[in-house]
Amino acid sequence: MSFLIKQFNFAPEPSLPRESDILAFPSPAHGEAFDFAVTVRLSQLPDGRRSQSMPDREEIGRVSALVRQTVRVATRKHSIFEPAVAEKAVNEVLDERLAEASRIDRAIICRWSGRAELELPEEVKEIRRAHLVHMHQIEAQTEAAKLRVKKLRESSAAWEQLLSEATRSSFARYAIRLTENADATADIFEKMLDARRKDAEELLELVAKIVDAQRAASVYDLVLASDSALRGAFERLGVPLPPADPDSLFAPLDEIS
Repeated sequence: MSFLIKQFNFAPEPSLPRESDILAFPSPAHGEAFDFAVTVRLSQLPDGRRSQSMPDREEIGRVSALVRQTVRVATRKHSIFEPAVAEKAVNEVLDERLAEASRIDRAIICRWSGRAELELPEEVKEIRRAHLVHMHQIEAQTEAAKLRVKKLRESSAAWEQLLSEATRSSFARYAIRLTENADATADIFEKMLDARRKDAEELLELVAKIVDAQRAASVYDLVLASDSALRGAFERLGVPLPPADPDSLFAPLDEIS
């Protein structure tokens, strides 16, 4: 049975394409200002169990001309700065044209395939290199700016916290001096005590001035008169009041005597 299967099996045998020629030519990009450097690898495909002879140079020439024409028409639709997009489109069109090559030209007998690769000219590569370097510099500067802003925010928060603590404590400024110059501890302590002594003296002077001002304005007499008036009002209303403390400044003079 296996012998019959081998004899009458006409299914295509798996085989890799046989390489015939490699075409290399320039092909204009959109706008005709630059050319893609095109390389097309042509291969003859197996065709079942029929015996195949190598195609002659005339057939290879016709296939090569068809490939060049197809590629040049396709690349004219694409920008020189989009080689990947152009290469994909070229290969799609090339597969379609080579699949029907034998119907287009009767002199083409074999089945063909082709795979195109597009390269950029050196002047375009220089433009792209300069662009990429410039974009990298912009991105690097942006990242550096973000880092500086982040560090400034952290530094600002730290100083803000320090200032907040300093406003709540009179010792804060001396503590900061100690952190900066720990060897001058005695001098810093002496300055702190002198400052506190001066503050106390100023406070006492302020209190004395307030007392003097109150005496000059007869505030004492005013308070005594107000207390007497309130007691008289409560007595007329029949509200009993406790007697004033003999030691109080508001006690009547007769009670004190």
